[in-house]
Amino acid sequence: MKSDLVKSPDNPVEPSVALHFTPLSETFGAQVSGLDLSREISDVVKSALNQALLDHQVLLFRQQDLNEDQQVRVAEVFGPCRPLWQNQFYPSHNNRAHYLSNVDTEGRPIGRHPDPGSTHWHSDGSWSIKPSKATVLYGIRVPEGEGVTHFANMYQLYEDLDQPAKDRLGNLQAEHNYELARAARQRRLPWQWSRADLNVQSLLMHVTWWKSVIGRRFRDGAVFHPIVRPHPETARPALYIGDHAWRVRGRFWPSGIKLMKEINSIRFNASVRYDHKWQPGDLLVWDNRSVLHKVGTYNFLDQVRIMRRCVVES
Repeated sequence: MKSDLVKSPDNPVEPSVALHFTPLSETFGAQVSGLDLSREISDVVKSALNQALLDHQVLLFRQQDLNEDQQVRVAEVFGPCRPLWQNQFYPSHNNRAHYLSNVDTEGRPIGRHPDPGSTHWHSDGSWSIKPSKATVLYGIRVPEGEGVTHFANMYQLYEDLDQPAKDRLGNLQAEHNYELARAARQRRLPWQWSRADLNVQSLLMHVTWWKSVIGRRFRDGAVFHPIVRPHPETARPALYIGDHAWRVRGRFWPSGIKLMKEINSIRFNASVRYDHKWQPGDLLVWDNRSVLHKVGTYNFLDQVRIMRRCVVES
């Protein structure tokens, strides 16, 4: 799907031209200019973009006009994309592109937030034994001034800790579990859902989803990651925490859950933050191994927000 709200790049150039990077914040993030992502991307530029992701952690491309397949092709610059669960109200044609939308394909409000869990700090796919490498998010329709996506630099957050805190956290591991973490926060059982959402279509989606969840649990067992986790490519230490990390390993469950909650409540000051105010046609790529993110508030009952997401595997 292409958006009529997206302008063409101001200065479209051939991929062989050098890329330009403008910082987005004090410590991380860069806007990349001089590239029309709807065109074929050369191997030289692919290599440069992969290095830029390692260097800057968050990359912004403005004024892009991309359909589903083009966005998946861009995401695959950084690695293979995993299939994603489909939104029953806004299905995609390519199962590696997933819509986050508070309206259906006819523009009718669905009456709820498309992903309430995304309003909490998290790293996409941390619940997997092989966490996802990156996320590629495209803004199709965005509410002006609202629905900001917030990012936190977990390299910098670790560096800002005093040595006793580094030593204490360096010996800990956390269990990452999507279902248990969100159930604990919402004070419900993992398999419970709202009766208001229960219909034949959503029930089939839940059954399919739970088959995947149970299969993953039998295959991988409990998934633990170090709280101080060296980046797989840069080897730099980063805090690997967030909403999916729900308990500390080796502790009695109540105390382990309480300790993880305390760790997840670490304040993110301005030096580790970047808050992205969306424009239609923005494409963001971020490194899930070194940043956390969350979506800011917006009036999802009255304002339209349509985003399209791809997740890159490790």
